[in-house]
Amino acid sequence: MTKKYYSILSGVFFIMAVFPIVAGLTKWGNELYVAVLNISIFLPLIFGVLGFIFALFGIKGKVKGSLVLLNIVGISLSAFLVFIAIYGFQQA
Repeated sequence: MTKKYYSILSGVFFIMAVFPIVAGLTKWGNELYVAVLNISIFLPLIFGVLGFIFALFGIKGKVKGSLVLLNIVGISLSAFLVFIAIYGFQQA
């Protein structure tokens, strides 16, 4: 039964990691994206890592594979944006 909860938590953390980034592309979501970044620039990345860890302990089978893959995509996207924010906006 606990593996089911781990899978649910993995999905919730995936949504929490990706939603501010995806919502930042819309007119109404820009404020949400700025609010998340004001807390910490690493927050979506942390949520993605937590989702990945919970996915590893979740239900086996296609659900586990899907959650692991989705969380890896979320981590990659968040890591790319953190990399751009830290090193891409430096002026020479």
